[in-house]
Amino acid sequence: MERSPQKEIQVSRPTVVVLGAGINGAALARQFVLNEADVILADTRDIAAGTTAWSTRLIHGGLRYLEYGEFDLVRESLAERNKLVTMAPHLVKPLRFAVPLRRRLGGMLAAAARIVGCEAVAQWLTTNRGRGSWAVGIGLTLYDLFSRDASWPVHAMKRSSSPGLPQVDAQQFPWIATYFDAQCIFPERLTVELLVDAEAHAAQHGQRFHLVTHHNWSLDSDGQFVWTPKPAKRSGLQKSVESLSVRPDVIINATGAWVDQTLAGLCCGDSSVDRGHDIEQGLIRGTKGSHIVLKDETLRDALGGDGVYAEAPDGRPIFLLPFAEEQVLVGTTDISVQGDPGLARTDQSEVDYLIKAVSRIVPQCQLSEKNIVQHYCGVRPLPGPRVTGRAAGTPGSVTRRHLLLRDEDATIPTWSVVGGKLTTCRSLAEESVKKVFAELGLPVVAKNSQRVLPGCLLEEDCEACHNKTRKAAAQSGVPEEFVDAVSQWAVGLFGRRAPDLFENMMQCSQAAMLPPLIGDSGLPTAAAVFAIEKEWALSLSDLIERRLMLIFHPRLSLATLHDLVEILVVMGCVQPADREPAVLSEVKYLQDLYGKKIVTQ
Repeated sequence: MERSPQKEIQVSRPTVVVLGAGINGAALARQFVLNEADVILADTRDIAAGTTAWSTRLIHGGLRYLEYGEFDLVRESLAERNKLVTMAPHLVKPLRFAVPLRRRLGGMLAAAARIVGCEAVAQWLTTNRGRGSWAVGIGLTLYDLFSRDASWPVHAMKRSSSPGLPQVDAQQFPWIATYFDAQCIFPERLTVELLVDAEAHAAQHGQRFHLVTHHNWSLDSDGQFVWTPKPAKRSGLQKSVESLSVRPDVIINATGAWVDQTLAGLCCGDSSVDRGHDIEQGLIRGTKGSHIVLKDETLRDALGGDGVYAEAPDGRPIFLLPFAEEQVLVGTTDISVQGDPGLARTDQSEVDYLIKAVSRIVPQCQLSEKNIVQHYCGVRPLPGPRVTGRAAGTPGSVTRRHLLLRDEDATIPTWSVVGGKLTTCRSLAEESVKKVFAELGLPVVAKNSQRVLPGCLLEEDCEACHNKTRKAAAQSGVPEEFVDAVSQWAVGLFGRRAPDLFENMMQCSQAAMLPPLIGDSGLPTAAAVFAIEKEWALSLSDLIERRLMLIFHPRLSLATLHDLVEILVVMGCVQPADREPAVLSEVKYLQDLYGKKIVTQ
């Protein structure tokens, strides 16, 4: 969405075009803005509509990376984890993890082989009994040392029958190691807040910041970028946004799993042409990861509020995580794939694999496919053999570090982001700006390590924020019996910005005739209006999947979808004649991508 459309942007400072509005693209855009550049951030879809949304939703150091000798990556990731918990405590929260262990010995030789780069030897040495407590204990000791923050509890090794631990099968797993990392249930919201912060800083300092979503782009021979609205095939999206053009000084390709396709598009000047992908020649090696969301009270009780980090028989890490709406998130698979990342889907073999893995850890829960509420699937943009200089090994052995690579053949200075993960988005942005500005002969004037995000809400301020939110919600027309629940939800998702939802609603004349609650969700209409006016939401999918996070509501109803599309019509985002087609299309899309069943009664 372009808030202040104009035919061409004339600038007196460096103009940076960032392609890809995922977590890395958002962090990069924010960091360039903080360093006094004009920024256009663009995506052919929405904010966080790709790789960011398909992750395991953890902010973590990467315990497994120690086994591959990537000590610097673990150290960096732990430092970034600590910073993100401070920057956005309402979204990034510490979580205790339990590691079930079957034996004391084992895993040492395989770990040593991986550290020196002998993955084939490590695979030969690996058994289906997993790593022993000694090997895990050494890794967790290093983890504690690398954390460098005394506020985080150190690891512990306990009998699995000890009180206060997840109820795993004690006969199979006599010991449990515990340690702390962090969870970001909604990285989509973290991405949005990075952009809200960038926009606020740009406005305060007279800079240009434009976010352009749901647009295709073209690049002419003179270096002129032009964005035009995409045809409204599914959402009923109005073509209300004018085309935008700019001649950038720098292009950053942060399109995740689409990096190679984007580079090909930059070569021929068109984002809409599909060109396939060769794993050996491309920068990216894609691996498919699927997750399932389970609704089962016995499983949730067995976790006891902790996460479980276990091993499947094939050595893959399996996470069981407390999740939104009293659900449990389970992941993940790791399968090499080629082709369009947008076409990746969870298949039956992955569902069976994950259910079997969970049942092995907590057999007393007697889980089956009927406990699955939904699933999701995406492609990880790992560095390909061309980047690593090594033949493609197992997906799990490929580094998760980020790289910024210059395209030496590009007429406009162009860099591509390869690899990376949620946790290191901030450090990636800081390093990238430093590298790009050094090559352009520009000074770095700001870092972002101490700058909190707009919704940052400290624990000691929570009660005051809740009181203010309750008051504003009641004044905006939320029924008294819903005020407490609405406030709780709003503060959890928007942090200290929660009262702004209702203050904005009372000032919005367009929304005056809308009901205070959305369908039968119990959630405030004010949140949808706020997302449209202040957070670039344009479509039904934008609201459901990446602003209000209704995608993970276990009983998302047709009534809620109808109310949301009515809000979009009133706010001028969807044409009145497209109400019903937009809803029907969304229902079909949610079933296809998530296996999500919409409640009709």
